[in-house]
Amino acid sequence: MSRIVIASVLSCAASVSQAQVDFSHDFGTTGAPGTAVNASPNAGEVFTGNGAGNNILTANLASMGLVPGDNIDAFDRGDVISTQSGVSAFPFLFSVEPGAVGEMPYPVWGQAPFNAADIYALQSGVTGHVQAYNEPGIGLRTVPIESIDAMTDPMVAPGQRVYFSLQQGSPTLLANAWSGADLLTVVIGAPNSLRRAARANDLGLIPADELDGVALFGRMDGNGNGVFDVPDDSALVYFSVDETSVGVPGSDVRNRSLTSLHHGGDIYLSGLAGGHTLLHEADRRIRLGAGDVLDALKLGSTDPADPFPMYIPGFPDPGDEPEKPVNCPPYRGGGAPIGTFWVEVCDADVPSVVNWKIEIKMCDANGNTLSICKDGQVRGMASTDPHVKAQLIKDAFESVMFDKPGDDPDAVPLFKGLAKNVPPVNVGRPGISGEVCGFVNQDVIDCGWNVDAICFSFSNWTAQIVVKPVKGWFPDVIRRPIISAQGISDIDGILRVSTANGFGDTAIDVIYAAPLIPGEPAEFAMNQIANQINDDGGFASFDGASMTVYRLPLEPPKTPDGLSGPLVWESGALNTPGVQITVGATLARGPRSPCTAVDYAEPYGELNFFDVSAFLAAFTDQSGQADLAYDGVFNFFDVSVFLQLYAQGCPKEDFGG
Repeated sequence: MSRIVIASVLSCAASVSQAQVDFSHDFGTTGAPGTAVNASPNAGEVFTGNGAGNNILTANLASMGLVPGDNIDAFDRGDVISTQSGVSAFPFLFSVEPGAVGEMPYPVWGQAPFNAADIYALQSGVTGHVQAYNEPGIGLRTVPIESIDAMTDPMVAPGQRVYFSLQQGSPTLLANAWSGADLLTVVIGAPNSLRRAARANDLGLIPADELDGVALFGRMDGNGNGVFDVPDDSALVYFSVDETSVGVPGSDVRNRSLTSLHHGGDIYLSGLAGGHTLLHEADRRIRLGAGDVLDALKLGSTDPADPFPMYIPGFPDPGDEPEKPVNCPPYRGGGAPIGTFWVEVCDADVPSVVNWKIEIKMCDANGNTLSICKDGQVRGMASTDPHVKAQLIKDAFESVMFDKPGDDPDAVPLFKGLAKNVPPVNVGRPGISGEVCGFVNQDVIDCGWNVDAICFSFSNWTAQIVVKPVKGWFPDVIRRPIISAQGISDIDGILRVSTANGFGDTAIDVIYAAPLIPGEPAEFAMNQIANQINDDGGFASFDGASMTVYRLPLEPPKTPDGLSGPLVWESGALNTPGVQITVGATLARGPRSPCTAVDYAEPYGELNFFDVSAFLAAFTDQSGQADLAYDGVFNFFDVSVFLQLYAQGCPKEDFGG
């Protein structure tokens, strides 16, 4: 079977040729006869492909403020922001450099050596890529040298501000002492508006690096000059680099340049705060070959009717919600495996720079543990819009990959069905302006690995994570919110934890708050909140670093699937840049007491006949809280563990902090 036939099996039905895209091309591209590219093949100009076999000239050299010999290496409209709520579909479209070999059996491999003028799409929750459009649709030839070098959404117009990079050695770079890793901007038709919008170092690159693809989301321009030069200027900037780029010391580009032959095909995210985060690896996720370069990049379409939209309207497919595997491996985690999550997005204004990090803690049937982390920084104003906040969170979770043993694909996205909802659907509480939802991939659970905890860390923000268990596994689990605060504030601020006894309009909200005093560790305020919860009739444990909420004075009723326990819908520090908050979510089996796993019944803090009776009832019902051996079955080993823990009694500890 030929490469093209194999690859076509993995391609979308819409990949025939109806592409509409603005693009530039590389030197050597001449275009199909009768097209604008063929009439004036200039690598410093922008063309629009109409999807019907033709292209027109959209922006010439003079309108861009460029000169002969300039080569546009990346190009973006600069005005993309999706206000669509829905399920992530195709986060990125891309092209590759001539000579790319791809990875079998994916389309870049199948189309070689005629693949550099084709357009491919990365699909959410799926390993690999699909072919979106082929070169005849935009008036290019099917020859190896033909190449799309940059692209963005169609129909850029005179008077519009755009962003781009130029290839190293371009005359305009040399004349201005700019770099091929700098981000430039111009208003089309106003060549005197040409400026450097961001320096290489703003992206975590060095001047000798080469930007090969750029896409912006949610650009905010506080002073209207198009340059990211004041705190109110911000954007999420996605980019790729060529194979010679190395990034600043300690960066993900630097690490990949030293450890992988695939880093020219990676996709990175920068918040223009001097660094970047590796989002999608060319080898594990996109499935490009060693030495391949991702040569042009754009976000999925903001038009939900487009064949390759960024978001599909609606909600995640309920069929994607993970279930207990048929051949159930023993679960060795400390609580119950997480199957569904949603992260709440707050409406607080965010000044200065936001530090963010997600961490996924996992375990397998043998008790092995694994933590997967993503982190980065973003200029503050980029995260005031709930759509931009949700986009950043969605990107982070969407990028997490999990290595499967053996079969192909041997790496899969950890989460699928990722969706953003603005306004929120699941936890619509005061001050919450949106949310990101998702499922754990069933393939991961079937491999015997499970998600034990999800943490989201941030500064200058408030948020929370709420989780649900894997369907059909441990039906009587309890939420366990975990919150920590680190750092010392240099100004007066507030640490806040907001709770509720339900989700609907009739729910009662309670806010616990403590002052953040300049010069004092944030842990002091967290300890005060733990004491407030305990004094109010709840139960929170503070260990000097983090607070775990076991019980709240007001709690929602059990959900239809049996989930119960504390509901914290917001936590964070306001107006305190020096304080970093981490919100975590786990699911607990067993009693509502931190005393011991067999302190089932009140009065908590001591073991007696009531705990014995509760264990026997749970064991008879095969309830998850009686599975003390953590093996998914109920037998003598559970009884043996109960007797051991009962004999040990409760430790003498002040759980209220």
